[in-house]
Amino acid sequence: MLISGTVLACLLPLAAAAEKPRALFGVVAEDAPAYPQGGVLVRAVLPGSPAAGIPLSPGDRIYSINGAKINSRAEMKAVLLSLAPGENVAVVFEKCSSGKVAEAAVLVAERPARRLADSPVSPDAAVGGDRHLRPLVVNPAIRQAMREHRRAVALQLSALQTDFVPEQVSDHLQSIRNLARDANPRGRGWMVGQAGEVTLQFKVAGGVLVLHGASNLLTLTVYDAEGNQTHSLPLNTPEQRAAVPQPVMERLQRLR
Repeated sequence: MLISGTVLACLLPLAAAAEKPRALFGVVAEDAPAYPQGGVLVRAVLPGSPAAGIPLSPGDRIYSINGAKINSRAEMKAVLLSLAPGENVAVVFEKCSSGKVAEAAVLVAERPARRLADSPVSPDAAVGGDRHLRPLVVNPAIRQAMREHRRAVALQLSALQTDFVPEQVSDHLQSIRNLARDANPRGRGWMVGQAGEVTLQFKVAGGVLVLHGASNLLTLTVYDAEGNQTHSLPLNTPEQRAAVPQPVMERLQRLR
């Protein structure tokens, strides 16, 4: 049974203690344990952020920060947590466009305060984008339409190895993205990262399922109850869907 869903594609926050200013680097990253050289994969970059000035782009891979080797999002966060706004961060990274490894340094910025209650999309809606926004009032009709598309995606996932149609899922994700733009016509803060990128999160018993869609390619990332990533599964071909482990399939079926 579906419990809830939230916006996932937010910035990688540099969360500091409440009495200290929070720093902003501006990267959404994900673990990539299968890569021999280690590192974390850049999923999205906030336009105008320090990371965008390096420049980092979706698909790049970060290997180290301030001399500390990075092999997971947790390690990256631990390094960035120690920084205050205005401090220097030196990053070693690989550009996906060229395969070349480069090094750059940039000052981290100060991240404006935000509250989850200020999100323009309710927790049971879903859209890829940045919740680092001014509060907005979303038209109830738009909100309901987003929920209906999200529910359609959940039903598709629950039938992954029988009636799953990737093109239909991509269409629903694109509709969610377009509705998000309608909700925020100024276009500020929404949809950081690749064109067409939307990320949906589904909480089910035993953990969280995260569906990421970009450029009509779908990836399912699976986390256990402790928040540890256990699988990263492409869903674009029958062979890929047939390879989804049975325990994951059982969790998907709870989305009905």
